Amino acid sequence: MDDVIKLVTISYTVDSVGNQIEQRTERTVMCKVLSAGRSEFYQAAQAELHPDYIFRLSNFADYLGEKELVYTDWSNTRKTFDVIRTYRPEGSDTLEITAQERIADYV
Repeated sequence: MDDVIKLVTISYTVDSVGNQIEQRTERTVMCKVLSAGRSEFYQAAQAELHPDYIFRLSNFADYLGEKELVYTDWSNTRKTFDVIRTYRPEGSDTLEITAQERIADYV
């Protein structure tokens, strides 16, 4: 495992007037970054998903159900990704997170 991602936990609190306040917590984990395969890419495209990377964690216990992650690529560009799916190969402690880049945040 030679790369790092930050898994993002999002929670909400309520202020004194009842407004929801988003709180984001990032947790760093080691991983191996893989490209999404051609067949996986085209199958996902049929469901209007666009997988960019597969992040392989060495231990499935490092993942706590986060739906968002942050990855800083080789060009030192920080990008936010949405988790499309997770996969734990049978008989393995690893976990693969398939993710697509978030193009924009919608309000």
